[in-house]
Amino acid sequence: MTETNLQDWVGRTSTLTETADGERAARLATLLGRDGDVAATLFPLGHWLHFSEDDVPMSELGADGHAALGGFMPPVPLPRRMWAGSKLDFHAPILPGQTIERTTTIESITEKTGSTGPLCFVVLRHELTADGKPATTDRHTIVYREATEVPEGSAAKPPREDSPVPDGWDWTRSVRPNEVMLFRYSALTFNSHRIHYDHPYVTEVEGYPGLVTHGPLTATLLLDAFTAEHPGTRVTGYNFTAKSPLFANEQIHLVGREIENGEHELQAIAPGGKPAIVATATIEN
Repeated sequence: MTETNLQDWVGRTSTLTETADGERAARLATLLGRDGDVAATLFPLGHWLHFSEDDVPMSELGADGHAALGGFMPPVPLPRRMWAGSKLDFHAPILPGQTIERTTTIESITEKTGSTGPLCFVVLRHELTADGKPATTDRHTIVYREATEVPEGSAAKPPREDSPVPDGWDWTRSVRPNEVMLFRYSALTFNSHRIHYDHPYVTEVEGYPGLVTHGPLTATLLLDAFTAEHPGTRVTGYNFTAKSPLFANEQIHLVGREIENGEHELQAIAPGGKPAIVATATIEN
């Protein structure tokens, strides 16, 4: 797919240090509808509020608003990128004010050909410590693909129609992320990827029907719904895979059920009834 040997990037590491920010944690609580709920610990996915991949000078951003490739990240010659999923293990809570250190290793780079053309999957392993003690391990998969051919003019379409609440789950919740929620999440995570806020770009250049709801935002809403349904439990693991994109102003059904002692199946279901994200959550017994 490219003359550059992308495998040369496998094994590269980078270490960053920040202070766990209670103000950012409080703003995430507000975003999730938990107004005034300033937790003693960060939300299990609260480390996503730190170590922004786009925290670079404006001159180092690519056309899509993300940090340009070719430095620490491999120069994958495919212009479209998405968060494909994460496998997380939570070893200990992170407290506001603690020093958090993240060591990132490029674990693997896999080039494939799919129905839409060439694909490249990059797996990053993030090891986080809080005041020197293991806190979170996050294996994060990014997928890169070719540009989409877009007809002249905007490809914008109205949101897909709502679908009924699905049966067969222990609990269900419904959410409808809108442009304001997407903006706030982008601001909170310093995510400058234009597919989340630039309507002409996302429809006319990337060919999506509307603003794309962040995969991590949907994964956060799903885990938040789970923890609200199971108060007092400690989540020790959370694995999710993105199956298809979701768009602003669409209704998402968040659902879950226990599949065995301590393990729960979760889904974020798109209009039409198909899962957009499939996940498992493991709790401490």
